[in-house]
Amino acid sequence: MEGRASSRPFNERRAPLNEKSINISDVINLPLDTKEQKKAVDDKTPCVVDGRLKVYNPDGKNVKRLVELLKNKLSRQVVGSMVGCVHCGMCSDACHYALARPHDPTMTPAYKADQIRRIFKRHFDWTGRIVPWWVHAGTPKDDEDLNRLKNIVFGTCSGCRRCTLNCPMGVDTAVLVRLTRGILTELGIVPEGVFVVSKDSWETGNQMGVTKEDYLETLQWMEEETQAELDDPTFKIPIDKEDCDFMYTINPREVKYDPRSIGNAGKIFYCAGESWTMPSWGWDQTNFGLFSGDDKLGGYIAKNLYEAAKRLRAKRIVISECGHGYRSTRWEGYNWAKYKQDLPSESVVVTMVRYINQERIKVDPSRNPLPVTYHDSCNIARSGDLTEEPRWILKRVCADFREMHPNRSDNFCCTGGSGLLSMVEYKPLRMEVARIKAEQLTATGAKIVCTSCHNCVDGLTDVIKHYKLDIKVAQILDLVADALIIPKKNEKK
Repeated sequence: MEGRASSRPFNERRAPLNEKSINISDVINLPLDTKEQKKAVDDKTPCVVDGRLKVYNPDGKNVKRLVELLKNKLSRQVVGSMVGCVHCGMCSDACHYALARPHDPTMTPAYKADQIRRIFKRHFDWTGRIVPWWVHAGTPKDDEDLNRLKNIVFGTCSGCRRCTLNCPMGVDTAVLVRLTRGILTELGIVPEGVFVVSKDSWETGNQMGVTKEDYLETLQWMEEETQAELDDPTFKIPIDKEDCDFMYTINPREVKYDPRSIGNAGKIFYCAGESWTMPSWGWDQTNFGLFSGDDKLGGYIAKNLYEAAKRLRAKRIVISECGHGYRSTRWEGYNWAKYKQDLPSESVVVTMVRYINQERIKVDPSRNPLPVTYHDSCNIARSGDLTEEPRWILKRVCADFREMHPNRSDNFCCTGGSGLLSMVEYKPLRMEVARIKAEQLTATGAKIVCTSCHNCVDGLTDVIKHYKLDIKVAQILDLVADALIIPKKNEKK
């Protein structure tokens, strides 16, 4: 059965303004914190010492460097979005920041993009050189201006690309935001959380700094747990096994906070009789380079994964439920790493569709009796076009599936996208604008919101806690595992 949200258009059902609405100047003027950068320098962290990860240098030349870096990043896609905006305002009706704070013009996507657009016009567009006052061209005066730019592009946009979908001119504001983030990362003008996660990625090969020992111990632990659950001591989570049908890659969050998702995946692969493996190195598919705008970091993480698949001679790469992992592993990573795309890859959601279709696994929807709705991850739906497969599965493993409205590529962000979960200084604003997501969730009447992204699990959990909603978060893989009919030993092929 499919539930219904309100029939009124969503943008006519905006939550009332919060009397404690945040003063946006408190966000824009947050100072640059360099404690972690200084610590990395003092510790002689390799990626800092050899220049892979930049630290802030207050020598007065950062504005000049920004302009030089911008010049090197101009492409047809970037320039098209720089010059294409006609300031029609349609992006405002698409952005959850602008919808939650309609009194604040700085929340409109056009305003955010204009912060880098005005620099482009002043230095690279003839209109800005001849009549700068007419096209609002300008340039930062000093590092304080660059710090304010940092707070805008890192703190007031989740990079969800919903504004892009609704722009009649095809302006991709998220591309401009990511480009600006990447330039500021090269200058060391970044939030502390971004610096720390980038450092961990460079130093450990994964964004949460999980050591190889902890990774392997967690897999061993989940192997033993799943053996007990299946009552089969022969169950294995294979490591570095060659010539398998696929190599399974995961989000570090699964190791650090939610190892049950690894066990659930293994249980499903076991019931399907799958030939699979996990790599001991190159297992992180999340790729923080997508969030930070650092193409070099993005290429490093992606290449680790591609090389692992090549080393193990896997026939394909299967990506666990992660939005930016799906996008960066399947497409963006090959560009950043300059790597030949000669190996197929797919979301584990597609893998599960195949298993159910081919009757390699059997499921019982009555085992998931509570009403369930589905949250489309921005990178999976809008940037990945994976919208029907999740619903196909949920209608087969849940007794009561209800649509969220709007949905698919028009869905609203979980509010934790674009690395915002790593930047605690922006959480108050993030939670204020999350009222749009809270209202959307409440309208479904569901008791479980399912998503196919670990980042969205944390983003939605924050929304639910903040607005005290009576709803829990799950992933598709978890609900499939709950509905799974485990064959008896003598029935298993």
